[in-house]
Amino acid sequence: MIKKVCGLFTAVCVSMSATVAMAQDLSELDGDTTAEYAQHLTEQFNKIEDHQVKVEVDPEKAVGLSDEMEGIIVVPAKDLKEGEPNEAVHTEQGAGLAYLFCSPRFDPIIDGKKIDAKKLRTFKYMDDSGIEKTATCMILAVRNVEGDDWRLYAYGAEKKPVIDAKFADAAEAPEGNLTIAVKDAKGKKQMLVVTLFGKYAAEFAIGH
Repeated sequence: MIKKVCGLFTAVCVSMSATVAMAQDLSELDGDTTAEYAQHLTEQFNKIEDHQVKVEVDPEKAVGLSDEMEGIIVVPAKDLKEGEPNEAVHTEQGAGLAYLFCSPRFDPIIDGKKIDAKKLRTFKYMDDSGIEKTATCMILAVRNVEGDDWRLYAYGAEKKPVIDAKFADAAEAPEGNLTIAVKDAKGKKQMLVVTLFGKYAAEFAIGH
């Protein structure tokens, strides 16, 4: 299915040009604000050792959603394009795709419950108003298990990914090499959708 899902990687990482679809009570962050936050968050995250997958990200290409108080930011790796994938997609860890930062409110939901915070990496930072906030940070990766079985992994604090979501043909065809959207908000749960090349989508539950 995803014959050329991650042709890129002059290194072990994927890169992307990303766009964001607005959803529910979240709106798209403007580019300058997103880039500023992405730069700061990336610097903090890079101080943490033992990343399961190495990703060279580009804060200038980051995209984000926010309700003015809390939000989600994706910081892509560099040079994403369709083509023959790097061999890293065939490894157990997969090939790096992006950093995903979010307010704890948007942490993943597993089996109907908010994931154990101990399974995630978090750090504190100061926003532009001087208010201390906490960010959850995950590494997104793409793995080709076999044949047409492609997975989106999200790594937290543990060796194994906390999210293992299967890619399928996208129901819609958003523009951009990689897009994110939030849908199906109900109660304290909603779905985060990650779409590659406007063709392949993987989704997983997060807080609302």
